[in-house]
Amino acid sequence: MRVDPAWPPPSRHGERSVAIANDRHSIVRRSVESLADMPEELPRAALVGGLAVMVRLYESHRVTTDFDEVTDARDTMIDLLLARGAVRTANGVSLPDFGVQLDLIDAAMTLKELASIAEAAAAEPLTDLERGALQLALVCRYALETATATEILVVDREAIVARVALPVALAGSLVAMKVHAALQPSRKPDKAAGDIYDAFRLVRAWGPSIIADDLSHAPVVMLREVARQTTALYVEGSERSARRLRGASMPGVHAVDADDLEAVGEVVRAIEPFLEWDPGTGAQLDEQPDEQPDEQEDR
Repeated sequence: MRVDPAWPPPSRHGERSVAIANDRHSIVRRSVESLADMPEELPRAALVGGLAVMVRLYESHRVTTDFDEVTDARDTMIDLLLARGAVRTANGVSLPDFGVQLDLIDAAMTLKELASIAEAAAAEPLTDLERGALQLALVCRYALETATATEILVVDREAIVARVALPVALAGSLVAMKVHAALQPSRKPDKAAGDIYDAFRLVRAWGPSIIADDLSHAPVVMLREVARQTTALYVEGSERSARRLRGASMPGVHAVDADDLEAVGEVVRAIEPFLEWDPGTGAQLDEQPDEQPDEQEDR
């Protein structure tokens, strides 16, 4: 897979700043404004999901009125937001002042705890449902642990109309989350197609080596599943994934064929060296939960 040598694109606003264009309904602006309006005393969290993908791709696309964060203190975060006027939803809260919804994903268990559960399961194999739940917990916690402080700027006709500084999941973490979501039986076809497309675009932009490097500190049990899921979607299942894209109601997906998708399989080869050793099952990341980027205070 060819990677643009100029990627990521330079930002005139600073090394850790990402400028993305506002959409015609100003949903991106409102989402970022809502994040900037969050109280300072919130527990640590990291931006994931569609808005995070936009940030890592440096462009707004498939804009929706909901966005996602992972946090290790979900209930506390919800209570604090409700006290500020948010409205409880099934997956998090809605923010009526901004017309957007924040879905909050639990990432309370440490990588070390989750890896221990996986090791214990060796004697009594997990069901598909249990394995899926474990992988979801792993990729969410890993996204939280490895998120990097990023300033998000929303630009409208050259003017900055919203800005916030907060941790955003790495491209590799987003790929791991997307390939997992795409294969869930309960995932709606258009949502699954969006996941497949997002992961493809992230790999195409950053390249297999960077994606693998982003994931290099993950427990081996998580990496093996990422490799298996990536193979299922982009290597063994490339034709099926291409059909799913063609059947989706999203701009841009119809130009992607099976050969394009198969190139994502290079990520699996790039991950292979990290399957031979386990860097403390994530202990290095979990042992410093209180060290957060200064930019978190800007929320």
